[in-house]
Amino acid sequence: MDKHFLVTIGDDPGIFYGVGFIEHFFDARDRVRVTLFHIAPQPAAVWPEELSYETKKALEESAGRLEEKGRKALSAARESFLRKGFAPRRIEEKFMFGAFPRAGHLVMEGEYGDYDAVVLGQRGFAGLSAFLDRGVGVEIMRESFDFPLWVCRFPDYTRSGVLVCVDGSNAALRTVDHVGAMLDGETRHAVTLLHVAGQGDATQAEAVFARAADVLAARGVAPDRIALRQIESENPARAILAEADAGRYAVVAAGRTGSGRGRTPFGNLSRAFFGSASDVLFHEL
Repeated sequence: MDKHFLVTIGDDPGIFYGVGFIEHFFDARDRVRVTLFHIAPQPAAVWPEELSYETKKALEESAGRLEEKGRKALSAARESFLRKGFAPRRIEEKFMFGAFPRAGHLVMEGEYGDYDAVVLGQRGFAGLSAFLDRGVGVEIMRESFDFPLWVCRFPDYTRSGVLVCVDGSNAALRTVDHVGAMLDGETRHAVTLLHVAGQGDATQAEAVFARAADVLAARGVAPDRIALRQIESENPARAILAEADAGRYAVVAAGRTGSGRGRTPFGNLSRAFFGSASDVLFHEL
C-alpha cells in the first residue's frame, strides 16, 4: 500500500528533520508519497486609508520575497528526497500564505487532505506547541484532529525499531494499527509493545498484549518481529521516556489520549488536548 505523508517544511534546510526521518526510516521507497508543505507568513495588512501605489508595491514585493524563500525551501527538500532515491513523481509541493497562528492551517490541511500522517520537524513542532499552549482552538481541534501526527524534533538516525505504548484503550489500538500499516513492506524495524502498569495493577497486561498483537498480525507483521515489554510504574510518561532511551528506538508511538485521560490535573491546555502522558512525550521526547 502507498503511504502518503504531509511533511511540513520550514525555511532552513539544515533542520529538515521530518524529511530526514522519512529518508532514513523507510526502505520501501516505492511505497512512499510525500507532499511538502510550506506555510509562509501573511504579509502585514494595510488600512484602506493607507493604501497607495507605493504601499501596494511594497506589499507585493514583500509577498514575493516570502514566496521565493518558501519555494526555495520546498525545492531543497525535494532535492534531498531525490538524492535518497525517492521517485520524482511521488513528491509534491504545496505553498500557501497563512495568517497567524499558522498551525491552524496545518491542522485543516491534515484533516481534509487524506494523508496517512502529518510529519512535523522542529519548526512545525514549535508552532503547534505554542498554538496548543495558548489554548487557541483546542476544543475545535479535539473534535476534528483525528489524523496521526509525527513529531521529528531531533532524529537520531542510528536508532531502529518502534516502541508502541499500549494500555487497552481504543486510542492505543488505533496507534498499533497505524504502526502496522506504516511497516507494510518494511523488514528492518521490529515492534516492541510496551505496557506500563501501576503498582499491583499488572493483571490486564496479557489481554492488552494479545489484542495489540492481533492488530499487528492483521497488518502482516510477523510474530517474530514483535516483542513484549511490561513495566510497573506510577508515572507512565517517565517510564516510556526511560524505555525509549534504553532501547534506542527510532519511533515511540502513543495514542493521543488513552485510558488514563482525566486522572491528572492538567497544567496547560495542550495536556487537555493530548492527554497527560502523550503531552509529556510530545514536549520532551
